[in-house]
Amino acid sequence: MPHPLLLFCAALPSLLAHAELSLPPSAATSFAWPCEGYLRGVRARGSFGALVRARGTPFDGTYHLGEDVWLPAGTPVVAIADGIVRYSAFSPTWTDARGLLHWNLGNTIVLEHAIVPAEHRQRSICSFYVHLGADRRVAVGDHVRGGERLGTIGADRSEENGRYPAHLHFGLHRGPYVQIPPALARELRAAARSPEGLRFGAQVLRGELRLRRERETDLCLRALDGGAPVVLSLLVGSTAPVDPPPDIMGWCEGYGRDPAVVREWLRPSQLLRERGAR
Repeated sequence: MPHPLLLFCAALPSLLAHAELSLPPSAATSFAWPCEGYLRGVRARGSFGALVRARGTPFDGTYHLGEDVWLPAGTPVVAIADGIVRYSAFSPTWTDARGLLHWNLGNTIVLEHAIVPAEHRQRSICSFYVHLGADRRVAVGDHVRGGERLGTIGADRSEENGRYPAHLHFGLHRGPYVQIPPALARELRAAARSPEGLRFGAQVLRGELRLRRERETDLCLRALDGGAPVVLSLLVGSTAPVDPPPDIMGWCEGYGRDPAVVREWLRPSQLLRERGAR
């Protein structure tokens, strides 16, 4: 089966427009901690890459892809470096008619940063700020400076932070905002090789796949043995039925089920230490 958050969008190309935003030229990238007391708030190394065991929740059997920073609600959160706002929206946690709780991220911001000089062969990274309060100060397309205030840690177990205990989930993903995540490519190719194939409604892709980016937000899948292609969106939205937020990249998740996906993320405290975060 394809990634559960992907949207089949072959019939909706007009909804997938993504403005071309280039990162500004920069001297050597300087870094800041995302909040004062970051290292004090990180427990057990922030649980980065940890296998989560939480029976009865959607997180059971997943890997934690960021660091949890346990600081009080209202703690200011700032940009770690100069960059561009790629996402700034509220993705609510909600309960459906069956009583099933759908966990989302609450107020979330994603920034993209050029890395000069490259770090661990990375020329760009995205910083990911989750469980924020409703006082987000930036919008998509804004250019921000390192240390600039983005918002605050959301109130404990509140709607604004997705109903989580008060903390900042902070992640650093390798590469630019729009990309084909390696874990997703592996998952799609494995499904196509399986006896059931990779199914999209009545259409099934089988055998070896060719994956190709089309425009900023589309991924074209084509079986090498022939057949019609399938176009997927690299964007995903909240499952909330009311006021769904703007789309967010499929890789922008706090948790992943493929152990290899951890390699697509960086341990934030390690990189920020290495780059002399102030």
